[in-house]
Amino acid sequence: MAMDKVNGSPLLRQGLLEQSRQQEKVDGQKRARQQSGADVPVETPPRGGDTAEISAAALRMMDLRLAVDAGREALGQLEEIRADKVALARERLHNGYYRTDEVRERVAEGLAGLFGGTNLL
Repeated sequence: MAMDKVNGSPLLRQGLLEQSRQQEKVDGQKRARQQSGADVPVETPPRGGDTAEISAAALRMMDLRLAVDAGREALGQLEEIRADKVALARERLHNGYYRTDEVRERVAEGLAGLFGGTNLL
């Protein structure tokens, strides 16, 4: 009986291992076709005699959908905008606070500390 390499448990059916290998092969074909930009259908592994064909354009659309979903998830994890901080920054910008020598020196010191070690690269 075959063993599941990830969990170490016996597979219930030998066919699961073969299906996984076929799916890996198809996924590799999909990636190769996407990279080439070819609009050639990709066949999925047969399951009970059925097959499906997915065009390269459809695969690109699926990838875009995944990217959009990932972007939405990342946006959901961002901190909320603090209106009080934004209002303070706008007020300071309007009043010329950021144009003072004191602020310029603090920014320059921060940049010097940030870029100070770049000459070691």
